[in-house]
Amino acid sequence: MPALVTPRVIVSAALVACLLVAWPASVPAAAATLDGNESDLVTAVNSFRAARGLARLAISDTLTFASKWMATDMAVYDYFSHTSRDGRAPVQRMTDAGYPGPQTYTGENMAAGYASAAEVLNGWINSPAHYAVLTNPNYRAIGVGRAYTDASTYHSYWVMDVGGIVDAATAVPSFDLGYHGAWSAQSPDVMLSPGQTATLVVALRNTGYRGWYRGNPGQQANLGTAEPLDTQRWDLDSGWPSASRIATTTTAYVGPGQVGWFEFQVRAPSSPGSYVLRARGVIDGTTWLEDPGIYWTITVR
Repeated sequence: MPALVTPRVIVSAALVACLLVAWPASVPAAAATLDGNESDLVTAVNSFRAARGLARLAISDTLTFASKWMATDMAVYDYFSHTSRDGRAPVQRMTDAGYPGPQTYTGENMAAGYASAAEVLNGWINSPAHYAVLTNPNYRAIGVGRAYTDASTYHSYWVMDVGGIVDAATAVPSFDLGYHGAWSAQSPDVMLSPGQTATLVVALRNTGYRGWYRGNPGQQANLGTAEPLDTQRWDLDSGWPSASRIATTTTAYVGPGQVGWFEFQVRAPSSPGSYVLRARGVIDGTTWLEDPGIYWTITVR
């Protein structure tokens, strides 16, 4: 049921799919951005609104942060509600993420058990409370989050947060996302001939309270390039997922307190010299892990 809050109207609606469906293949995403299906939902919502003469919604970093946090929390702790486990209503979660919620109109739609953005939107269109959120002319900004876990009732969870102000702020969370990591071990530096390859490994301990799920966007732990973050290392790339994503965990799941191993290859550049590869853990689409100063020196002779 929608909730009305004064002095501003906050419409919150929730919808659960009647049938559980399979989750699609993962889509690579850079840290703090939308994954492919989240982007699809934003596009679908904006097309739906534009076809009815309503303003398209701008993507807000703060609303995206708030929606991703809520989707992940519901998936990990197996519940479905507009009130988070710590007792916060949607507008409070948006505000805590840095969005000026008390100053404008805000709203939230949720869905669980749906496989695609098209199915989610269709479900909302066919629900009066959700339709009211989709067609509210006061909204100007949007954030979408999606999370998945096998252990939960509905497996997949979607959250759309919307607001009446297009904010320029970057999300500064006042609450813990639950993703943390600490250095545990790594292989030594290597000396190679031009074009030669070598296998390197590093181990990170999951010091957070959320698991790392390989193949699930927003919950998969990757090893990203660092200093600067996301720098393209084509000079050393040898079969990496991308030039800025070195590897993901060797196991499908790394729980809190467990150690996740990242194994990958480097290829020596053609020019002799010393090449430094710096790396850092990242939960793509959610947050970077702590920086323990991981690096290797690859000497080419």
